[in-house]
Amino acid sequence: MLAVLVNVAAVLLGGFVGLMFGKTFKREVFREVLKAIGLAVIVFGLLGIIREMVLIEEGLIKTRHELLLLLSLAAGIFIGETLKLHSRMETFGNFLESKLKAKQLSKGFVTSTMIFISGAMAIVGSIRAGLGDPEVLYLKAMIDGITALLLASALGSGVLLSAASVLIYQGLIACLAHFFGDYISSEFISAFGAVGYALLVAVGIDLLFKNKLKPVNLTPALAVCALYFLVKWIVGMF
Repeated sequence: MLAVLVNVAAVLLGGFVGLMFGKTFKREVFREVLKAIGLAVIVFGLLGIIREMVLIEEGLIKTRHELLLLLSLAAGIFIGETLKLHSRMETFGNFLESKLKAKQLSKGFVTSTMIFISGAMAIVGSIRAGLGDPEVLYLKAMIDGITALLLASALGSGVLLSAASVLIYQGLIACLAHFFGDYISSEFISAFGAVGYALLVAVGIDLLFKNKLKPVNLTPALAVCALYFLVKWIVGMF
């Protein structure tokens, strides 16, 4: 759990430094920085998908999880659109903005949260931390700190709120791994990571091409993927 707290602290520290940078330079500069971050996030997401879905066996290139990825994303966006997650998040964010008098609070919170928790490092790192190996999360903390700095400089104080998302999401995974680590398969980690990286690509597209996608509406895809493996595990018991 210490590694999760270090990750949270890195996000907060990077965010605070980013807020100070944001007051120093013109907003137009950070708009371009945001586009650069979006491009980097897309590349990182695509590389992650390839890493999780493509493997080499006996000299042959094979793929896995294609149908599950399609099912998870399709069902996820259906659930997200039906529940109007994006609109509800925007409404809540606007409410906070009016109360706290902070611009782009909702955008900063949603974007940074999606970036920090969608990648496989958040999943694998938290699982390993729960099993007693915190190295991956320490590396992620360094990356997240730098990313938080850049995001906060462009999107403002909403990035700081994403530290709570990191604490809840990664803390929960670490606790589950600590108690149920023997039941978490490498196949699940790989498939869940592929779906997470697909969401990361969606976040990058949203940053690069403003309002072309609604990444929040895709988040149920992670639950769909987890549900698939839960059902598969239950069926396998009989």
